[in-house]
Amino acid sequence: MLTPPKNEGMLVLDKEKFNKELTVTAIKIDVKKSSLFMKTLADHLLNMKRYQNIIEDPEYVPPNVEQDATNKKRKKNNSPTKYILLSPDIKQDLSNLPEDKQKFIKEECIEVKSYTFIVDYEYWSTDDILRSIIPEEYQIPGSFETVGHIAHLNLREEYLPYKKIIGEIILDKNKHIKTVVNKTGKIDNTFRFFEMELLAGVWDMNAELKESNCTFQFDFSKVYWNSRLQGEHERLVKKFKRNEFICDVMAGVGPFALPAAKNKGSIVFANDLNPKSYEYLKKNVENNKLVNKVFSYNEDGRDFIKNSLKYLNDKSIQEKIIEQRKKDKIESLRKKFKKQNIKNINRNNEKEKIEDNSENIFKTENGTPILFQHYVMNLPAIAIEFLDAFRGIFRDYKDKIKIEQFPTIHCHCFSAAKDRHAEIKSRVENALGHALDEKYIKEIYFVRSVAPSKDMYCISFVLPPEVAFMDENDHQSNKRKLEKSELSDNNNHAKINKIK
Repeated sequence: MLTPPKNEGMLVLDKEKFNKELTVTAIKIDVKKSSLFMKTLADHLLNMKRYQNIIEDPEYVPPNVEQDATNKKRKKNNSPTKYILLSPDIKQDLSNLPEDKQKFIKEECIEVKSYTFIVDYEYWSTDDILRSIIPEEYQIPGSFETVGHIAHLNLREEYLPYKKIIGEIILDKNKHIKTVVNKTGKIDNTFRFFEMELLAGVWDMNAELKESNCTFQFDFSKVYWNSRLQGEHERLVKKFKRNEFICDVMAGVGPFALPAAKNKGSIVFANDLNPKSYEYLKKNVENNKLVNKVFSYNEDGRDFIKNSLKYLNDKSIQEKIIEQRKKDKIESLRKKFKKQNIKNINRNNEKEKIEDNSENIFKTENGTPILFQHYVMNLPAIAIEFLDAFRGIFRDYKDKIKIEQFPTIHCHCFSAAKDRHAEIKSRVENALGHALDEKYIKEIYFVRSVAPSKDMYCISFVLPPEVAFMDENDHQSNKRKLEKSELSDNNNHAKINKIK
């Protein structure tokens, strides 16, 4: 494997130090046989980025030619011979090539030679350069997160002496990167952002990026964004449907909310406690033309859950949604008719159909409120703690809401327990104040590893009716039952361990 020279301990980038002389086997050929050689030896060519597999014969000296009287430039003289450069592992005697390739070369070439050239800094990858300067006893820093033009690192202590040169290399090797920062503190669980220091480039934290057909703008130093969660954003949004109501409790700048509205046709109520996240959430809603499709709030998550039904059943908001749906449908029909070149249509009939369909999404029976189909709670450090807000959320509508109408809650969390699923389920039960029957659990999905012994999960479950209709007396009774159950489990574990 080709590697750059060792420059262990380098703290100031010196590109010349990474130059490496490389000698390879070269086949001198008649230029007319270039295509034949390239095809026959395709699996054994140099194949190094920025370096050609076939070059002009460096020994060829062109005959003197007179200058062109018209443009004063020397006429180009291509050499009648070329060098085919082989992979660095091919010996000059060709002995490690297949016999048929050896025979072909000996019969068709002019001469087998060696060719020496310099492999410079530009050839080596970021990892190659870092491996060259970081001491052998350390692994090279892992991959960095890209947020628009920003490269975000989370360097461990052993890398801190090299942080500036690491930043400079990342900046130099990734042309779209303008800013390289390093996380310097823990994430703020209230507003979900962390302190950062500039390693290289300019301090420009105003990021703009595209994800899931949506454009996002935000100040990365003031809000939370994790590009590594794009797959999780897309996975969850795929579960939503057109005309479904989504309640995004810890929405950030909208990575779940905006794609749900734009790509799935869902109606989203999105909230974040961080005033800056709320500011950019509203801006992103406007920029993506999702006004009256995504409604933004700036509240504590627990309060937002408790108020969610009131917001969804607000007649003024419903009217905005209906009106927007009518406008969208009319625009869609207009484009359709224009494309099909249809001129004579009964616009009154079409308008009546649009109005009927738009209003259907808010029709209920027996005074039952409109309900959300999904609640998203993406604050893995503490989201489970907010589940207590669901206690008694449907208390005023007991016996009116059918089980198939109950929402699914998608709650993100971390776990470092030996039995991750059991530990997550137990924490959810404690927060809900009621046992979570297996029939209500849809999945406990592994999202990603965040540390060697710590993983991120998303538990998706149907809100149990016992929780939704709970009153304070129910809560106290259930709390005692859960405590007894946990005590019994602990006693059983202790007995088992004693027997062992």
